[in-house]
Amino acid sequence: MDLLEWSARVRVRCEAFRRGCRCTARVSLALPLFTPSMRANYFAPSQRPGAEAPLFWPRLRDESGTRGSPLPRAEPCAAQEQAPAQARTGGTRAATRTLNWGHTMRQLVFPSAHERAILDSGGRSGSSAGGPSRPRDKELCSVPTPSAATATSRPALVRKADAAGYRPEIEGLRAVASLLVATFHIWLGRVSGGVDVFFVVAGFLTTVTLVGQIRRYGRVRPIAFVSRLASRLFPAAAVVLVAVAALAPVLLRPSQLLQTFTEVLASTFYVENIALARAGVDYLAQDDFHSPVQNFWAMSVQGQFYVIWLGLAVIAAVIAVLLRRRAHALRILLILVAALTALSFAFSVVRVGIDQPTAYYSTLARSWEFGLGSLAALVLPGRTLPTALRVVAGWLGLIGVVTCGVVLQVSTAFPGAAALWPTLSAVLVLVAGTGPAPTFGVARLLALRPLVWLGGISYGLYLWHWPILVFWRESTGEDPGALAGLGIIAAAILLATLSKTFVEDPLHRRAPADRPRRVRTLAPVALLSVAALAGVAALTGTNGAIAGDLSRAHELPVSTEGCVGAAALENAEACAATRSWTTSLPAVDASEDGSALNTDECSTGNSGIALKEYRFGDPTGRRVLLIGNSHAASFFPALRIVAEERGWDLHTYYKTGCVFSTAERRDDSAPSRRSCAIWNESLQKALATQDPYDLMVTAYSAKKSVFVDASGTPDEQSGIDGFRESWAPLIARGTTVVALRDNPVLPSLSLLACAERPETAEDCRIPLDEAFADRELMAAAAEGWPGAAAVDMTRWFCDDDGCPLVIGGVKVYRDLGHLTETYARTLAPYLGRALEPLLN
Repeated sequence: MDLLEWSARVRVRCEAFRRGCRCTARVSLALPLFTPSMRANYFAPSQRPGAEAPLFWPRLRDESGTRGSPLPRAEPCAAQEQAPAQARTGGTRAATRTLNWGHTMRQLVFPSAHERAILDSGGRSGSSAGGPSRPRDKELCSVPTPSAATATSRPALVRKADAAGYRPEIEGLRAVASLLVATFHIWLGRVSGGVDVFFVVAGFLTTVTLVGQIRRYGRVRPIAFVSRLASRLFPAAAVVLVAVAALAPVLLRPSQLLQTFTEVLASTFYVENIALARAGVDYLAQDDFHSPVQNFWAMSVQGQFYVIWLGLAVIAAVIAVLLRRRAHALRILLILVAALTALSFAFSVVRVGIDQPTAYYSTLARSWEFGLGSLAALVLPGRTLPTALRVVAGWLGLIGVVTCGVVLQVSTAFPGAAALWPTLSAVLVLVAGTGPAPTFGVARLLALRPLVWLGGISYGLYLWHWPILVFWRESTGEDPGALAGLGIIAAAILLATLSKTFVEDPLHRRAPADRPRRVRTLAPVALLSVAALAGVAALTGTNGAIAGDLSRAHELPVSTEGCVGAAALENAEACAATRSWTTSLPAVDASEDGSALNTDECSTGNSGIALKEYRFGDPTGRRVLLIGNSHAASFFPALRIVAEERGWDLHTYYKTGCVFSTAERRDDSAPSRRSCAIWNESLQKALATQDPYDLMVTAYSAKKSVFVDASGTPDEQSGIDGFRESWAPLIARGTTVVALRDNPVLPSLSLLACAERPETAEDCRIPLDEAFADRELMAAAAEGWPGAAAVDMTRWFCDDDGCPLVIGGVKVYRDLGHLTETYARTLAPYLGRALEPLLN
């Protein structure tokens, strides 16, 4: 027969005084009403040694740590009964008691009048509904034992922490993980595995919460679950996001604002990981700009995980009801969690082999890490390993957590099989804490008060340390040293403490009874809404400013006369003072001033293989072809102007990170090499079916490309041969191949930041010995090869003193290796002058 649920609710308040301070908290427990045939087992679980209590009875732990009965023996305390509270359960009133015990307040749900009569059959004197009685202070806080005729024993209401209760060593583990993340970010520029530990702990604690709801109420309470999460996560996140939105215009370069505000908005809605994956952001790339909120990708993955796991719990409950097996709800949940964990792990391993940077942000590829923690929460309760094994497991786990980032090359392996190192290490620490803490166990260390305190603010520490680090780097132009790094950690700890004390705790703490519950729920959402509005306002203003600046910049006249752009080097003496900004030119956001080919319609992504052709100009004119990667695409704005002026028929084939060559590059990942080879093969087949071209222009990123032979050994001749093999079919059909020498490449972000400041822009230069590759293999392949020619545009980038970052009032580079479209347009007269003789 089905389990019946009753809803009488009586508040029992335990108040304690310690050193003159009253500490109060509440915990809700629900008691189900079973059929008469089940009631004896329900009220007497301890009479059946080793027997399991019903599913929905909270499984509690007594002082000895055993699980012989659902509730442990009572603890001594002072009890005080108050006037009865009105409870509409069968038209009866349920008693309300105030119990002085420990430092917590318990809110208990009592049964119907019939069940209360059974519970009160061994009643305490003076506990009638007519008025309160005052037992002696040392009386036990327990429900009186029924008469012997019921053949039952009375469980104690008051207990110590159960298996799902507070475990201080978990806070210590979170403290270690947060310090690892901050330390590796600040000084080592690597990933430590600390985030993976956070994911395991989050999976463990979340599953404990959901299981607790099932056991207390016989069902999942989605609204209560989401409300509790919101009060924990939203306040600190909102404070950090608002602070970043306010400080970014002051501390960051104009070219970084659009990316920053876009990510602030994505982080507000917990989709930062998706935004980074779509933008192709490499979390571990040292040369790229990382926004102050890029660390919110982990919070986004965690938020999406909560939705997934809540859905699993609901599905498990529904299946249990449909199968009339409510007592097996947790078993069903265990099966679902195990299945999803296995599928996620398999997907992670496969995805890392195909596209690791994207897999790094994938919630599906990360779900197995949460799953390990969830499985631990479902399997560990009631199971305690021998003390010696727990001591060894705990220390092995802690050592594994600390050493992971030092030993493993996380940059190419996570979150695949290599991530088992930190995640299983975290599980070992959780396993080590399943029983009483051994004298020499790791729990003794992790439960130290400083670590527990730091673990309490670990969430804020993780959120704050990254924006502080980014602002430091952008303000100083250098990485922090030992003292500066310690200062960053100290500042993050201070801000985390302040935000927890004045924002998180007041909203998360159980509010006084006179404060409506919806206030506690809506307050965190309101804070996050403020962050969203700040992000939208900042993003809207930045987008408008950028669009106007780019529109004006692209309307600048392209001429060999005057002092705008490349013409300033042509007329060096007359334009000596125009290498910095001038008031007549807009302050363009260089990072957004990219080639028009950088769109999904015109380019093939890093892992894509589809051919995408862009066509421009007069279909009856001379046929000109542009092939290559992003460095070739940088010259497209100039080539398009040339084609328009001369009436050429211009075609382009552009794939990110792919060189038009049959040779392999060491700097490519295995998936990139495969997709590039397939793309090149498809392109050759497509070109063979088209009319011959008069001219083919190509370029590549020379300084970052290292070609290898069949054995994987760097070999320049293999690179030269690879270019010639790709060009041969075109040359055989009468096409002239033009190899453009690569543009200069910046050695560091600090130099790029220099060009963003008008007061320093004139002095910002790339040293000639750092601007180019030691040997330009594409130019070497064209030299002396019939049908091919090399074109060197260095004169329009550099002079004898180096390569300026601002030329003729125009910013030359939008990042470390790509030209701005504004400057590329000013190259058109000089590129056309070099190509015309080759075409004729």
